[in-house]
Amino acid sequence: MEMEKEPLPEVELYSIGSGEADYAAPLLTGEAVEKIKAGMAFGMALAEEGEVRAAVCARLLPENETHLELVSLYVAQGHRRRGLGCTLLMELLEEMESVTDGTLTYVTAAFSPQMDGLEQLFTRMGFVIEEESAVTSWQIPLKKLMGSPLFARRVSVPGGCTLRTVEHAQDLDLRRLVEKLAQNGVADLNVPQMRQSLTGASYILWNENAEPVACAIVSKQDDTHVYLSQFFTANGNKAAGVCVLQAAADVLTGLLPENVVLEIPTIADSSARLVQRLLPDCAATHMRRATLDLTGTEAV
Repeated sequence: MEMEKEPLPEVELYSIGSGEADYAAPLLTGEAVEKIKAGMAFGMALAEEGEVRAAVCARLLPENETHLELVSLYVAQGHRRRGLGCTLLMELLEEMESVTDGTLTYVTAAFSPQMDGLEQLFTRMGFVIEEESAVTSWQIPLKKLMGSPLFARRVSVPGGCTLRTVEHAQDLDLRRLVEKLAQNGVADLNVPQMRQSLTGASYILWNENAEPVACAIVSKQDDTHVYLSQFFTANGNKAAGVCVLQAAADVLTGLLPENVVLEIPTIADSSARLVQRLLPDCAATHMRRATLDLTGTEAV
């Protein structure tokens, strides 16, 4: 499929290396920052009038280095729909085509339809958009959060347990949490990614043996969206789960504007049912996947 050509803005483009990754954090996800720092992904930033206004991160799949996956793509609010995202993505593709000696076959990206302008950007560049039916994204504005069934009854911290934010957790504590998550097959974040979360609004519940029994880790997606990037309860302890969710929601509603949207991704049916029960006002949308086939066209 031929990509639409359009005039490009006058901008400067910079590579984001491991040393610059932390500085790019406001425009990149925690996952993207850590992959760049570990040498597992390539980052690029776009500056206009001396201000960085967009950033992208991509990686070649380890199992197929002709397949490029977009890990993160973000254009600052107030500068969208001006071609900056297209400019940045086209430059990235040119760079990766050069690095791979023109062997790239596909470019893919999983994204939420709530991300402003992203689907339009991918469509303009010739990506095919498909719905990811197995992954559901639930969204609720913070102004509706406090009146939801999640707060129908306040749950006290279980006896013998301690509730602490990620901000006040030691690295040893977080490593212990990651190990517990891995044992239960739900380790979505590592320690550095947890440090990139909204640490003051992310909670871990510890028992008297200093073992994690529940957590709710909240991360920033952009200025209008935050998302529950890690949720866990040991042995299906519902009271513990509600405890950490209520604590996180209390901070979020006091910290952020009421029009900010909390996004909760789910894969399992049991998780979806829990969201529907505790937050029935959530709007459900399926995640999308954008795919660009480079095998039959000159992409850039």
